[in-house]
Amino acid sequence: MKSIFLDESGDMGFDNPKASKYFIVTLLVCDVKEEVEIKRIVKKIRQKILKKSLKQSPELKWNNSNHEIRQKILIKLSSIKSEIFTIIIDKSKIYDRLKEKKHKLYNYISNLIINECSIEGKFCLIVDRSKNKRSLRDDFDNYIRFRLKENSNIVISHEDSKSNGALQVLDFVSGAIFHKYEFENEDYYNLIRGKIVTEKPFP
Repeated sequence: MKSIFLDESGDMGFDNPKASKYFIVTLLVCDVKEEVEIKRIVKKIRQKILKKSLKQSPELKWNNSNHEIRQKILIKLSSIKSEIFTIIIDKSKIYDRLKEKKHKLYNYISNLIINECSIEGKFCLIVDRSKNKRSLRDDFDNYIRFRLKENSNIVISHEDSKSNGALQVLDFVSGAIFHKYEFENEDYYNLIRGKIVTEKPFP
């Protein structure tokens, strides 16, 4: 069975001058065997690199990690069999009517990139539980299931990234891709370039 992890980078703000220029949704696709290896990446980084004072931190995140941690996580991922699919949203090109329905836009974009995977058979979609409202999570699940109605073998799980090492690794993948577009810096992106199957602009 395949596992698809979904995460994003940037923000969905449109009117705030401090908002990001881009919003990115990224998928990390792997088999169960490779999923175990990917989850071990975070554990190994904690044991070998983190200072004692940081080992108790609930999770590793791109935004609060230094260059060494970012680099090592991406390099370790690059040696594990997996695929990356990403959709890059240029927020300056989004229609005003869509800006008012951010969660609907998020669902639509997520479905677009999930459809790029072309996975047959049963698979599990693991989403970072960033949506605090149960109604938004249910709306996301219903929309994805409706759009993937030809594949009734999907299982959707919203999990806390603090307890899922693969979601933490994906956060670094999303950060690397976001860095390329938002800051025109490809240093981190180049470490995982070979894993990227789809890099889709929107609109």
